[in-house]
Amino acid sequence: MRFSLLSRALLAAALSSLLAAQQPAADVGALRKEANAAVQAGDFATAAAAWKKVTEAAPKDAEAWHMFGYSLHAAGKLDEALVIHQKAAEFPAMADRATYNIACVHALQGRADQAFAALEKAIAAGFDDLGLLQTDADFDGLRKDPRMAKIEAAVKGKGGAGRVQVFAQQVERKNARAAWFGRKGSPGQIAIDYSPVVWNDKYEEVVASGKQKGKKWRLGSDFWTRLDTSFDMQFGGVTVPAGYYYLTLEQRDGDAFVLALHDAAAVKKLKLDAFMAEKLTGGIEVAMTHGKTDSVAKTLAITVEMKAGSKTDGAVAIHFGGHELTAPFSVKLD
Repeated sequence: MRFSLLSRALLAAALSSLLAAQQPAADVGALRKEANAAVQAGDFATAAAAWKKVTEAAPKDAEAWHMFGYSLHAAGKLDEALVIHQKAAEFPAMADRATYNIACVHALQGRADQAFAALEKAIAAGFDDLGLLQTDADFDGLRKDPRMAKIEAAVKGKGGAGRVQVFAQQVERKNARAAWFGRKGSPGQIAIDYSPVVWNDKYEEVVASGKQKGKKWRLGSDFWTRLDTSFDMQFGGVTVPAGYYYLTLEQRDGDAFVLALHDAAAVKKLKLDAFMAEKLTGGIEVAMTHGKTDSVAKTLAITVEMKAGSKTDGAVAIHFGGHELTAPFSVKLD
């Protein structure tokens, strides 16, 4: 029996649907894990592609749309990000954050009126993070606009603690340490742990431009980079008591970089996460020697190395891109 073209088309469609139904559904959990891993690595182009797959597999996943837009935004694809931010804003649970991100895009692209209008909508939708608003570099071009003060007052007037959100993360961290051992056990160690971040050539432009001079940088990604020392030590010629510290890095002038050690307990009392590193002040400041290297460190690498033949003297080195920061240390052994 001969089929008409229409009959053949209908049969092909039916077979296609049957085969599709027999294929296993996309593992959304695995897709989310892949997307989150790319975000943690700072590979936002890959993250955007991965979050796109999540939204295709789970189109009602509000957080996935939000992270899709965030990844495009972080990758510098602002026009594409704006479209996804607008989609994410359709979900009530993400309306405030997504609308805030819409304002960020408008601000970065020089549309002040649209940026302030979006900020007002974000506040109406529940946005209440004054700390983020005051430190977000996306709005640096609007800081002198009198409307910004009104926006900040409106956010502040929302009443304090605001909404608490929780984010569960599984983040790979690296550790560099020197440990001492004797017949009676271990007198202690110097340990630095951190989350590596992928080098991007844009960072070279930031360092050269001096735009971040005077601002404390989160050293690494996600949680704080931490120093745990069992010993009193001389670090870069500065006395550092035994203790537990969160680290920040700051560019002062030209090639001058300072590593600051902040008492972890004091930072916890301030309720500051590492993404708010700019809000920290003070700390024990260690001047780092800055040099250029021929080899490029594709990811942030921190090392603790001992001087050959010495039980007390060594150096901490930070390698990132074509840059190397070093400072010597000496510990006081009992």
